[in-house]
Amino acid sequence: MIDEKSSELTTRSDSLRPGPRHSFLTRPRCRSLLIAVAVAVGAIYVLATFDLPFLTGTGPFWANPRGPWLTDAADIHDNVDMLDCLAGYLAFLHEPWGLPVFFVGSVGAPAGTNVIFVDVIPIAAFLGKIVSGLAGRVIVPYGLWVGLCFVLSAVLAVLVVVEVGQRSILASVAASLLVLSAPALLHRFGHLGLLAHFEILGAFFLYLRDRRLTAARFRTAAWSAWLVLTLLTHVYLFAMIGSIYVASLLRRRRVEPSRRPLAEPAFVVGAVIAVMVIAGHVGPGTGTSPFAGGFGYFSMNLVSPFWPQRSGVFPGQQAIIDATGGQYEGFNYLGFGSLLMVFGAVGLNLSEFSMMMRRHRELAVVLTLLTLFAVSHRVFLGSIELIDLDFSWHVDRLLGIFRSSGRMFWPAYYGLMLGGLVLLLRRLSPAWQVGIVVACCALQLVDTEPLRHRLSLLTGRGISTILDEAAWSKRISDAARIEVYPTFACINAPQLWTPNMELQLFAARAGRSDNSVANSRLKTDCEAEADRVRSGPWQADTLYVLLSSGSDRFPTGWLPPGLTCHSFAQGHWCQGRVGPGN
Repeated sequence: MIDEKSSELTTRSDSLRPGPRHSFLTRPRCRSLLIAVAVAVGAIYVLATFDLPFLTGTGPFWANPRGPWLTDAADIHDNVDMLDCLAGYLAFLHEPWGLPVFFVGSVGAPAGTNVIFVDVIPIAAFLGKIVSGLAGRVIVPYGLWVGLCFVLSAVLAVLVVVEVGQRSILASVAASLLVLSAPALLHRFGHLGLLAHFEILGAFFLYLRDRRLTAARFRTAAWSAWLVLTLLTHVYLFAMIGSIYVASLLRRRRVEPSRRPLAEPAFVVGAVIAVMVIAGHVGPGTGTSPFAGGFGYFSMNLVSPFWPQRSGVFPGQQAIIDATGGQYEGFNYLGFGSLLMVFGAVGLNLSEFSMMMRRHRELAVVLTLLTLFAVSHRVFLGSIELIDLDFSWHVDRLLGIFRSSGRMFWPAYYGLMLGGLVLLLRRLSPAWQVGIVVACCALQLVDTEPLRHRLSLLTGRGISTILDEAAWSKRISDAARIEVYPTFACINAPQLWTPNMELQLFAARAGRSDNSVANSRLKTDCEAEADRVRSGPWQADTLYVLLSSGSDRFPTGWLPPGLTCHSFAQGHWCQGRVGPGN
């Protein structure tokens, strides 16, 4: 965790004034220069990792953004989450502006869907739609989004360390490199909204900055804007940043009691609710349950932050620690360089660390609770299950609102990483700062190189679609709409997820409505869907696609009566004049 009261502590790095003992790297600098350093380091890292066609949204990757990321610990199975995101975004481009802003009638037709629930990253989709309209062509904003997530992480990390008194180029470069090479960030590719770790760092900056903002209206505006931004990025990040905001409120109420303690949170909550209504987090096209299974499965293993995984320093440690099959969601290895820095800093500054924890007790409690939630009620130490609280079904269902609980460690993750850097810099003389911090950063870069290299490979290539895109695009364009059965929610055979998602993507590119939508929390009556398929009625202007082995609810060899049907590798497609009596 990070302590902002550097001015109250007599430390070697903070008390020294510019002089002969200060090197070029350790001399205090102005904030604008340090931000420029962060931007430069971030841009270099991004350009070394991603090619320009990827970043501009024009590369072969974006034709079919599918790959082996996140689905399982070994990266064996293809993940379709980014196909879902791109299909939802393209359908959003075809939808006229209206309220709720992100409701799209052509996705999951006829009910429609709010594309927030297919992870289009609302803020990126909103700006992408505006720019696409001005440009008169489709602009895919997600490559730029990825690059900005990395660069902004560097910038916000530097603002955090500057806020606690570390104003050297060394501190700026080290903070930038540590967050840019954070394994939890590099591994997260595939869930593009969850790459926005800069929002967590920004929340720490606002927490630290609160003591300087004497005007309550500025604090209120800053927190409202940041919480709205995170809400329009991803709800998991919103929960994390909201928790840090609660810690900030509680700390301020303890240190500086207010005569109007509810005025600020009331305004912030009101702003968030208003945006939720306008964007459509509630209302038409949601059709989802916030509850889901999986809590305790997508958790964090206790050894995950500390044991080398996908390591460049320890080449034999490539597997992710995973005792449940879903703990890839809790992949939170700090990296070898960061670990050395954290353990060294706490060991050298134990009394200061204890004092810092007491001073920021509210934040410490919040980060501890988030960590406990990340670990979940099934506690694993490597492959050993230490605790299983065996909650009732109702409690499991409630906790399933944030079933991928392993992600909730991220605020503590960055608190440890940057806090370790700050404590180490305070303890060491300028000469030792350079030697030890540079060595730790070098080890961190070497240790995370396999993750960075993997990211370069995944984003620098194009993957052919399983289906013949040209043929299917023509069929879809010739029809008024497409109906795929079973829909994504009712597929029993995982090998058909990708064909189903590709059909959604082709339909979105053609501007046609599609009845299928990939939403893990969608409430779908699959029996009623099967009855609808069997009974019709059938329309001549609709393209029907029946995926084989995707459902056990249709008789073998059954096809819609009265339609012209053709077979393909994954099933049958039917289109044509409806026969008499149908």
